[in-house]
Amino acid sequence: MIVSLLGLVISLFAYMIAFPDPQTRRFDIYAALFALHILGSVGFWLMSFESAMDAFLYYRDPFHFINEDPFASGTFFVVHFVQNIRHWLGGSFFDHFLFFQCFGMIGMALLIRSINEIAASLNLSVPLFLYFTLFLPGLHFWTAGIGKDGPMFMAICLAGWAVFRINKRFVWMGLALVIMACIRPHITPFVAAGIVGGLLLTQQIPARFRLFLAPVAFAGLIIFLGRAAESLNITLDVNSVTGFVEGQQELGGRFGSGNDLASLPLPMKIFTLLYRPFWIDAGGLMGLAASLENTILMYFSLYILFHFKLLYRLSRNVFYVMYFIIFDALLILSLSLVSYNIGMGQRMKMMAVPGILLLFATIYLYKRSFAAQPAPLPQPLPEQAGHQAPAKA
Repeated sequence: MIVSLLGLVISLFAYMIAFPDPQTRRFDIYAALFALHILGSVGFWLMSFESAMDAFLYYRDPFHFINEDPFASGTFFVVHFVQNIRHWLGGSFFDHFLFFQCFGMIGMALLIRSINEIAASLNLSVPLFLYFTLFLPGLHFWTAGIGKDGPMFMAICLAGWAVFRINKRFVWMGLALVIMACIRPHITPFVAAGIVGGLLLTQQIPARFRLFLAPVAFAGLIIFLGRAAESLNITLDVNSVTGFVEGQQELGGRFGSGNDLASLPLPMKIFTLLYRPFWIDAGGLMGLAASLENTILMYFSLYILFHFKLLYRLSRNVFYVMYFIIFDALLILSLSLVSYNIGMGQRMKMMAVPGILLLFATIYLYKRSFAAQPAPLPQPLPEQAGHQAPAKA
């Protein structure tokens, strides 16, 4: 009981993270998101009794992973984390679901805060429509159960919020990278690459901060590449990486259940990862919900592509835009190569969704601001006391 209450209290406290400014708080939106998130956690818990879920492995530890090094891999770390909570606080299987949902809810709060900061930088209020984009069912299902997805979603959203003002929030970025390194270390090089790319390809960050951050980012990229290779048991050469990718795709022959992706060309792998199931190959209530979500994601993607010229101009002037482009591009490409069935892709792509949502929100809000007050070509966003100043095009 204590464990579940702790998770619920943390999720409620995250409301203050989402809306630090009392003038812009929307408890109605947060309460609706929280209710959906709890519903997703209960649904995940019920489904875990019908399907072979990793949640049982983390909670019951049938293979005694508690005796292994907690930092050997993400699975060992999560097992140690869950087992230590059980040892000190107890809690039923359901209690731990209600605790782990708080990580996804903190990530959701950070997404809300990021959208609010984008709007504030453009002197706009957040339209209700943008809050509705956070009701994607997958965000409230896959991130609400015992496992790696909730903490990873939180870490990715924390990193995304940190890059809005990286020169002042590098400590929070460091915390996000530590969480990722403990759970899925192979994702950390993509974050480091996004930071390096943003520092080299945009002019927003002052030169004195770039002189400090660039060497740190490059060092982090090298370190995280080594850590990722170690966790995946590969070496940083073409043959080893190719062998790993082929090995992952061969799993589709055993676990693909007719949906294996190994034989598809790369563009279709990317499309399948992001947008399938898509109505015609959906089955049951879960398939229909996933199809609806993928339709919405396709709309976001087409909207971003349709405004490619504006996105390009913003990416040359705004650090976080370049970061998300690089991070999501590398993440989506890698996931499309190693995901061996649609079900796995549905879960793993949630790591890329925050970037898609924030790029969509940036373009949407920028266009609203431009329509209200036209201005010249975009300039780098200068820092203000509370928020970034607007950039117009």
